[in-house]
Amino acid sequence: MTRLIVVYESNTGNTRKMAKAVAQGAREVSEVEVVLADVGQASEAQLSEMDGIILGAPTRNTKIPPAMSQFLDRMKQVPVRGKLGAVFGSYGWSGEAVGLLRSALVAQGVRVPGVGVRAKRTPDAQALKQCEDLGRSVAQRLVKEAS
Repeated sequence: MTRLIVVYESNTGNTRKMAKAVAQGAREVSEVEVVLADVGQASEAQLSEMDGIILGAPTRNTKIPPAMSQFLDRMKQVPVRGKLGAVFGSYGWSGEAVGLLRSALVAQGVRVPGVGVRAKRTPDAQALKQCEDLGRSVAQRLVKEAS
């Protein structure tokens, strides 16, 4: 079975809502096991076992929040090159976190085909649908590549 992890950091709950929608979309693909984990719960061992990695974080002062930055540093110790990835996040003003997450994954050799999903403040129905679509499309691609 193909395995996918959705790791997120959320301060106000907005990015958590997005993460749940991403996981929900991925779970619609029956051949994929989906793990949803807060950044404080995700381990390096989990990452090494996964075929796909989706990261989500809010933008805080034009940056990725500290816990996700530390997680990205720990990821450097894990063989993730060649895995499939995607990114998402919420923001209040500027929204750089999604691009920064994407760049960090690409720098570690993760294949990130799209630009990700961004939502200003509380994600609306359209943003949550985009999150579901993101999760579903990554899961479908993982299954296709595994066959």
